[in-house]
Amino acid sequence: MKLRVTVNGVAYEVGVDILEDREGVFAPPRPAAPLIAPPRPPTPAPTAPAAPALGGKTLASPIPGTVVEVTVQPGAQVTAGQPVIVIDAMKMNTQVAAHMDGVIKQVLVKAGEPVKMGQALLTFE
Repeated sequence: MKLRVTVNGVAYEVGVDILEDREGVFAPPRPAAPLIAPPRPPTPAPTAPAAPALGGKTLASPIPGTVVEVTVQPGAQVTAGQPVIVIDAMKMNTQVAAHMDGVIKQVLVKAGEPVKMGQALLTFE
């Protein structure tokens, strides 16, 4: 006899041998078919979030963590993609890059300071 069993939302077909029939007479077990779990769909690889911009001229933190290093000062000319801040999150350093070309107007964080995801890090002129 085949039955369908659902475990944690995944359905499996299983074979069940009935050892007694309805009259209570023993029936010898039939050879069981091998159980094969259905293949799981591949898990997508995690992607690093892009550093969001707040209002276009404000660079926001893409992750929560602690600022390790600020590599620019107000008045510095930067290009899009240039690393400007390093944030430590769970003992992994993440470089946050400028999202646009421009001149740094204000740096809003300093090394050792905790930041939240989406928190403003610096502004452009």
